[in-house]
Amino acid sequence: MNDSNQEKEIIRETIKEVLRMMNVEARIEKEELKSIESGEKIFTVNLETDEPNILIGQSGGNLQALQHIVKMLAYRRMRALSPPEEKEIDEEVMMKINLDINNYKNQKEDSLRELAKSMSNQVLYSKNSVALRPMSAYERRIIHLEIDKNKELATESLGDEPFRKVVIKIKES
Repeated sequence: MNDSNQEKEIIRETIKEVLRMMNVEARIEKEELKSIESGEKIFTVNLETDEPNILIGQSGGNLQALQHIVKMLAYRRMRALSPPEEKEIDEEVMMKINLDINNYKNQKEDSLRELAKSMSNQVLYSKNSVALRPMSAYERRIIHLEIDKNKELATESLGDEPFRKVVIKIKES
């Protein structure tokens, strides 16, 4: 299935159906389709609701689960509408889905970038490595990308999920 409009409509309807089943009222406040360098398309949908806590959950756990459920249901529907020769299409060629609630992810990303900058300054000043709290892969990626902007610092992820954390350190010469 390569029709972006059809894919977006399937995603919209899947979101609405899942929310209806959860008995949660929310409206699509903003949606955006972006193409990235690799050629992948990412469809971001931000929902506005008076009940964000139930959809976001602690540290975004419910939002992550909700996004996964919407993705799996939408991909299944997209495959069902595909011609028989495309039924076995890998998820990698399908449009990616990024679900957000009341701009939670944007605020979270800003907060993580600020944390990365603050911890960078601490490491540069003290010359000692700093281990951050355990984070999701998504959160760790934001930290890695922000620290990567500083040529004097390096990062690495240590530990096993769900306790995996980022360590910020001085780059070895």
